[in-house]
Amino acid sequence: MVSTEKTNFYRVLGGKIREARVKANLKQETFASFLDLSRASIVNIEKGRQHPPIHVLWDIAKVLNIQASDLFPQLDVSDKVSPQWKKIIAKESSDKKTKEKILNFIEEIEIKTS
Repeated sequence: MVSTEKTNFYRVLGGKIREARVKANLKQETFASFLDLSRASIVNIEKGRQHPPIHVLWDIAKVLNIQASDLFPQLDVSDKVSPQWKKIIAKESSDKKTKEKILNFIEEIEIKTS
């Protein structure tokens, strides 16, 4: 997962959590108390700044009475870098940051040309 995807993933995840919390008519303070978290943590999770571990996502889903999978953003495979490019990049570069930069560059090119 490249850094822009990771940022978007947590932003969308947080938005889905917030949406479900509001739909359940729970204030942030109340929601936080059910999860044994601070209100600040809830704010940060909902804004995508705090990345909750999977067991916390499980607890969030239980409190909201929804499936944990409902919290995850949908994967849009239409704008991903092709497996052939990933194979070439993996073979040619060993540095994770360099790989991310190359993947981001290729993804931007593929999005603009499609």
